[in-house]
Amino acid sequence: MTQRRDFAPALLGAITASGLTLDRIVHRLAERGFALSTATLSYWSRGRSRPERPESLAALKALEEILCVPPGSLRELLGDRVRRGRNRQRMVPSGELWGHFGQAVDQLMSQVQRPAEHRRVISYHERYAMDQRGGENYCRVIAVLEAVTEKARHMIAVYRDDTRCARLPTVVPVAGVRLGRVGVDRESHLMAAELWFDQNLRKGERTVVEYGLEFVPGGNRAVMCERRFAAPIRQYVLEITFHPEAVPRHFRSSSEPTDGGRGVATELFIDDRRTVRAVWLDQPAGAYRIEWEWDR
Repeated sequence: MTQRRDFAPALLGAITASGLTLDRIVHRLAERGFALSTATLSYWSRGRSRPERPESLAALKALEEILCVPPGSLRELLGDRVRRGRNRQRMVPSGELWGHFGQAVDQLMSQVQRPAEHRRVISYHERYAMDQRGGENYCRVIAVLEAVTEKARHMIAVYRDDTRCARLPTVVPVAGVRLGRVGVDRESHLMAAELWFDQNLRKGERTVVEYGLEFVPGGNRAVMCERRFAAPIRQYVLEITFHPEAVPRHFRSSSEPTDGGRGVATELFIDDRRTVRAVWLDQPAGAYRIEWEWDR
């Protein structure tokens, strides 16, 4: 019997024996200073993922206390694999991540330098501003990245226009990066842009970069905004603010993980500033989006 197979059933059994709900466990972890989502805890207990980062292992120690199991009894079931961390996790191939657009994405990547082996995304925060016609006007992106090799130099921003507008947006560096080559596939409405860091990163070093997407005025009406990640991500925040003359209805967030797990759809509500937002924590590779409907 392998150690990996033992961990999830042991955790699930401890949770069941405690009589606590996942929400209550997460609340008690938060009281101890650990930000763990119910989704992550559920994934651990079902064997879909497991704690590997130092922060996750520290939370596991607190979890053992909350569940009243012997100290280290859950941690020891993880074995030595946790020492490898997430740096060796497989990057999802473009065809698996982008479906029938995968070949076009690969062709764009051949025009720029793919940096997948050099850095990983820790968090991504996107803020979209929509125009009076319901099209995309501007998007501000803030990303936190970590180098997994020495001299990590750049990242790639991939964007696909699902509205099939005639012109793709312009990438505008804001802080921490400068623009390199840009590859465009107008037939598939895809774009890939190099963003070079202001300074090369040492292994384990983290940085924050910021850039924007400026859209051509008068674009087609949008029905969603999404981001696709080729590797697991710790945090993704998506915010969309609508123009007062074009406010849709029936918002929801949805996800499509590539690991075979079931996607999750959640109803969202717009606030008094006409902004709708969604937050995903500790998620596997896949597509994450906010969708909406328009009155005809």
